[in-house]
Amino acid sequence: MFELPARMTQLQANIRAGHVSVQDALLAQVHRGRSLNAKFPCVVEELSLSPPLDGPLSGIALAHKDIFQLTDREPGCGIGMGLAQKGIGPAKANLSLQQAGANQWATLVMAPHACGATSQNKHFARCINPTDADAAVGGSSSGSAVAVAAGMSYAALGTDTAGSVRIPAATCGLMGLKTTHGAVSTQGCAPLAPSLDSVGILSRFPQDAREIWAALCPQLPRQLAKQSINCQLWLPEKGVALSVALAIRTWISQLDAHVSDIHMAESFDVLNRHAQRVLFYETAQTHHASLKLGSAEPGVQAIGLMGLGLPQRWYEESMHSRPFLLQDFVNQHFSDADFLIVPSLADPVPDWQTVEIGHPSFDRAALFAMHRFMGFVNYLGLPSLNLPIGRDARGRAICVQVLAKPFAEHQLLNFAEQSPFTFWNL
Repeated sequence: MFELPARMTQLQANIRAGHVSVQDALLAQVHRGRSLNAKFPCVVEELSLSPPLDGPLSGIALAHKDIFQLTDREPGCGIGMGLAQKGIGPAKANLSLQQAGANQWATLVMAPHACGATSQNKHFARCINPTDADAAVGGSSSGSAVAVAAGMSYAALGTDTAGSVRIPAATCGLMGLKTTHGAVSTQGCAPLAPSLDSVGILSRFPQDAREIWAALCPQLPRQLAKQSINCQLWLPEKGVALSVALAIRTWISQLDAHVSDIHMAESFDVLNRHAQRVLFYETAQTHHASLKLGSAEPGVQAIGLMGLGLPQRWYEESMHSRPFLLQDFVNQHFSDADFLIVPSLADPVPDWQTVEIGHPSFDRAALFAMHRFMGFVNYLGLPSLNLPIGRDARGRAICVQVLAKPFAEHQLLNFAEQSPFTFWNL
């Protein structure tokens, strides 16, 4: 069996050079994924490989969150197996990867209906964090994070409505790219809050994420890394653990960039309030029937019931304000700076029991710390990259979010490639 390299880009180079055939590369990836799933169960269903198309991703076998339609298959959405449905086609995002030559060998576990900041899910076995079995796995793209961190897939698609790509990436030491809202079509993707939903990418390395991004959004040209980089940093004095703040400061000191501190607590609170309104209201609309019947999943119920009681005029106010607040934010933070850096998780990655609702060790504050800095980004629709920048005393990842102006995903990945820290040290 062909020995797979650490990075997807290395495997692509081997295929192009003729060192391994497309078929042998596909079989090796499926074999590795299947064997690792026994230790890190996160596969919902294994799929049959399709005849590979020619393209930059030919020979690459991926696994993705089970929220996307596939050919003749409705997604399970975290509550069960996928359903056969003759005549439906793959989601637009999956089709883009397929047309670039990629295969999909498996669908992956997720929080029910993409509504949860952790991997908690009564329908499937507990997701185990490959970096530390006692550590939490974020949600809702939990299986995507486990599969990539374990080496079952070089990259995986997820969705991000209020942090659902970035949170699992942060818990597992991965790159987690939340893309610009609307850049990647959500056609064929089960909705949660459509005005906030974005397709995202999880990978170990920014080079691999770039290959997936280029296939999803080929109309945006790759750009060379800038020689001079200016960043803003918002590191709140309160609400961020000292160890996290110190790790961020240490990483900042090693950056080849000019970084200036800013304060944005007031605007953050305003944006966060708008984000919550939209999330609550649209979740209630998406899952209105099950909420009225009392049959909604717990995560959906927790958010959706608040949405049912939310005045429509509040929602309309938030939607009306959105483009103006986005323009103000871009003018304030990206006129003279390339990136805005904020924490990913407010605290170090917690133990899984601490954020498991109903567990005797459950700590509501610990759960809140996992998603505190996430939702406002979705409301603005900006691209954001979760970037590992250090390890805590237990060896768990410490991460930051790097925000950029709309459609600046290639610039974010350039920045990640220049980061002085790589969690995987490969």
